[in-house]
Amino acid sequence: MRKWLANTVIPALVAPPARPFWVVLEAVLLTLVAVAMGLWLRSEDPLALDANFRWGLFVPILVSLRYGSLAGVFGMLCLLASWFVLRKMGFYADWDFPEGTMLGGFILSLVCGEFADLWRVRLQRAESAASYALERLQNLTQRHVLLRLSHDRLEENLLVRPYTVRDALFRLRDLTLDESDSKILPAADDLINLLAEYCQLQRAALYPVVEGKVSGQAAALLGENKPLDPDDALLNHALDAGMLAHVQQHTQDDAYVGRYLVAAPVTNSAGEMIGVLVVERLPFLSMNYENLQLLSVLLNFYADVAHYGEEVDSLLDTWPGLPTRFASELTALSRLRGEARVDTALALFVADDSEQAAQILEALARGLRSLDLAWWVHDNVLMIMMPMTGDSSLEGFVLRTEKWLQEDYAFFSLRQAGVKYYHRLLDERDCADQLSELLGVAGV
Repeated sequence: MRKWLANTVIPALVAPPARPFWVVLEAVLLTLVAVAMGLWLRSEDPLALDANFRWGLFVPILVSLRYGSLAGVFGMLCLLASWFVLRKMGFYADWDFPEGTMLGGFILSLVCGEFADLWRVRLQRAESAASYALERLQNLTQRHVLLRLSHDRLEENLLVRPYTVRDALFRLRDLTLDESDSKILPAADDLINLLAEYCQLQRAALYPVVEGKVSGQAAALLGENKPLDPDDALLNHALDAGMLAHVQQHTQDDAYVGRYLVAAPVTNSAGEMIGVLVVERLPFLSMNYENLQLLSVLLNFYADVAHYGEEVDSLLDTWPGLPTRFASELTALSRLRGEARVDTALALFVADDSEQAAQILEALARGLRSLDLAWWVHDNVLMIMMPMTGDSSLEGFVLRTEKWLQEDYAFFSLRQAGVKYYHRLLDERDCADQLSELLGVAGV
């Protein structure tokens, strides 16, 4: 019943918004109506001042309850003015001025008006709180809808590509790679199987490139493939451009009728092409930008690790103690930063001469994550390369390290433990320059 009344026009009629013109008009009209009824029903005493109940006081009380104390005072003034008008007309000629009735009416109007003002303020506060809660609820509802759509999109992407770049690079690193130059595409079978798992390839072939020419003998096959078609337009376009090409590119001729869906050169950071991957069959949902970008990233990372170029040799000549894997993956990740905007962080730790600081460096070297690599620059200097790590991830790594120091060594920071910390994010510049800058800042 209460909820039904709240949805009707009754609340608006009982407590309407206070408009000055309408308040004055209503007070005057109600007073005139009350006086007219008094003249009709009780002509000798229109204001019922001599009756058992002062009915004329209903006008200011009603106005007070509807609009507040000021409106009630004005209604009482209207009633007072009506008494003087009636006296002028001869109705109350022998009467004394009803001081008690008028004073009581003023006090009663003020009390009722104060009550109305108090509850009007409370209602306004309640309405403001309800309006704010409704606005917050609408915002949360919109965010929930967006979150649900985002979750559905992530779930859809997970069904299409159930792996991440981090997992793919970790698996690619674990491939048994023959570091000798006797084999152009080492671990080719493992590579194409990994690509089939992460990029949903169904039928593909990996061919070596010798002296700029594609060999007709496949290094690895996935499914039943036809012999290589060296005159295929998509393949030649990928070889000429030196980058991945697929049938949905606008640069391709609309009349292309070849059997290849994707052609991807395998090129290292030095620009040397060591192989080419041709895909004959691929699920329709896998022909998207993210999946093809992952395919290109994995092939280029494989090329940099399997056949590193002159940049890695230059790094090894400058720092003879630099591990070969560290140098090759450093160049590969620097290239990955430029092509796929994948961040990689370099963290440098310099310990003082204390034994405890040396133990902390050894613990950091033992606690590497799956993709991290360490390089002992000196006995008291450790560099850690952290792929797939941006500013926020790096900050989280430092916080976890300081929490570990506080729990195990009672130190609140690395500097307090005698270990200086420096870091930088890889960019597209020469890796030797970036390493020199980081080491130079640390004074190593």
